[in-house]
Amino acid sequence: MPNYWEERYLKQYVLTCAKTIPRTDRKLAVFLNGWLMEHLDSDLVERFHQTGDNPFSIYIDEQPTMVNMVFNALDIEMETIFDELLLNPNLQKFEFVSATQKEFVILNRTVRILTEKDLSRQFYQGGAEGWYDLKIISPITFKSQGYYQFMPDVRLFFQSLMRKYNQAIEKSEQIDIDLLDEICKKTQVVSYRLRTQRYFIHSGFVTGFLGNLTFRCHGSQTLKDYLGAMLSFGEFSGVGAKTSLGMGAIKLKNQKEENNGKAKS
Repeated sequence: MPNYWEERYLKQYVLTCAKTIPRTDRKLAVFLNGWLMEHLDSDLVERFHQTGDNPFSIYIDEQPTMVNMVFNALDIEMETIFDELLLNPNLQKFEFVSATQKEFVILNRTVRILTEKDLSRQFYQGGAEGWYDLKIISPITFKSQGYYQFMPDVRLFFQSLMRKYNQAIEKSEQIDIDLLDEICKKTQVVSYRLRTQRYFIHSGFVTGFLGNLTFRCHGSQTLKDYLGAMLSFGEFSGVGAKTSLGMGAIKLKNQKEENNGKAKS
C-alpha cells in the first residue's frame, strides 16, 4: 500500500442534536444536503454539479433521543469550509422548512480525525484477523452499468472504496484491477442481517440495503490489513452512490479507536 497519506488526513464532524419526535424523516439527510448547499459558495456548488466530484460525505445517525448530523471532509478545501461553518459558535441549530421536525438544536460537537499514520499503522502493523463486522447506517446502493444495484456484492463494495480512496488521495478514478480481482477471490460475505429500504431523493427514490454485514478474507496478511485500512477509510468516505446525499454510511464494529481515527471534543 503506497504511502499516499503523508501529512494528509480526513476529518469527521458529528453535531449531536435534540430530537423532539419519535422518528425523523427518511429524507432528513437530503434536507441536510440542501442546507449545506445553501451555505456553500455558489461557484463551488456549480462545480460539484458539473464534475460530480463531491469531496465530502454526510449522513444521519438517528438515536432514540437524539440525532447525529455527520459531515466528512475528504480534502483540505472541505475541511476549511466545514471548520468555519460547523464549528462556528453562532451555529446553534439546523432549520429545515420541509421536515416534520423543523428545528434541531445542537447539543454537542465532536471532531474525529483519520491520519495517514492511523492507516499506515493499521496496514503495516494491524495484524487483522480477516473478519470485518460492519454496521450499515444508511442504505447502500451501487451504480453499475447504468443501473442501481442493491445487493452486498464484494466486487462492487470494494471497487467503490478503492475508487473513493484514489479520488481523495490521488485525484484519480483509476484503481488496481489486479488487486481488486485478488480481493474478490479471497473475500466473501459470511454473515448478514440486511433489509432493503427506499431512499427518497427529491421526487424519486433509490433502493439500497442496510443492517449488519460480515466479510471474511482468507488471503495473505497483507491483504487482510489492506481491507481493514480501506474499511476504516470507508467510515469517512461512505460506500457506493449518493454518499453526499446521506447514503452509504458504514461503521466497523469492535474496532480499536486507534485504528479508526482519534476523537476529540
